[in-house]
Amino acid sequence: MTVASANLSNAKVRRLLAAVGSARVVEEATTIAGHDWRHPHYFPNDQLDRLSAVAGQVAATIAGQLKHSFHCEMTVTVAPITQQFAGALREITVSEERYYLAFGPAKDNPCGFFSITARTALRWVTWLLGDAEMKDDANRPLASLEESLLGDLTGAVAETFLAALRPHQDLRPGERITLEAPMLRSEPTQEICTISFAITKKDSNEKDDVLFLLPCSTLDPLVGKSRQAVRAIPTEELSRILMEHVALMPVTVTARLARIMVGSEEFLDLEGGDILLLDKPVVEPVELLLNGRVAFRGRPASVAGCRAVLILESAVHPAAQKPKSAPVN
Repeated sequence: MTVASANLSNAKVRRLLAAVGSARVVEEATTIAGHDWRHPHYFPNDQLDRLSAVAGQVAATIAGQLKHSFHCEMTVTVAPITQQFAGALREITVSEERYYLAFGPAKDNPCGFFSITARTALRWVTWLLGDAEMKDDANRPLASLEESLLGDLTGAVAETFLAALRPHQDLRPGERITLEAPMLRSEPTQEICTISFAITKKDSNEKDDVLFLLPCSTLDPLVGKSRQAVRAIPTEELSRILMEHVALMPVTVTARLARIMVGSEEFLDLEGGDILLLDKPVVEPVELLLNGRVAFRGRPASVAGCRAVLILESAVHPAAQKPKSAPVN
């Protein structure tokens, strides 16, 4: 049943919320006309293409840095750029053990970070020390010398990326790389961007990835995105818009005649013509369920050739009400 009128009072909305309850609704669809609401769309496709072009220039510079450090040809390519909400940061930082190098406008105010996996860190240290292959446990902690060498290299790589943002953003890398993800001061709904680079060494099947994560707004100058002034919307107008949207939301009501339990053997033996004896006398009302909870009670009826339910009472507010008939979905 769909509510067609936009004239919903606050009292009616409270009744609706009370009927629905706090049970979690299974998410049936997260996309509408190809638009995935789980992820932000801060940058449209044309701006993402511009961002990819800038990232491609950064990748070429990083390849030169790594070639100089490892004394070997390195290939650096740009992976697909993703947009997420800051609330998803925990999923990124706990997926696997990683090293992080924070950056921001001030030492104690990071806005983003550079990150590599612990395995990549150990492989890079191995190459920096002149060894061709890792001989030790890939999960072992780095020694002080190794951590220092890694910090110098990752600092240079991070600086290459941050240099592309200047003079628009003066962001500086932190002093040291750590295994602890930096605490970014951001709201869960803030849009963040992840730019990843895939790195391979000549004559090697191993592939490493590095990623830069920072607020989407920080990248605005790189793609020519201008910030528009946000118009202050009066509270009354916001309330009206919200009520109009609530009024158009579809609400599914299910009529439940009765509910019984039967043995599995009895169930498997059921066939056409059999009769199931329900647990309700014929004089008891049927139940109307909203989000799995009983919202109304009534009795079966027929209206204009359709099955219907004559509502006798509300299960949420059981005060006496005028009977109403409601078509059953």
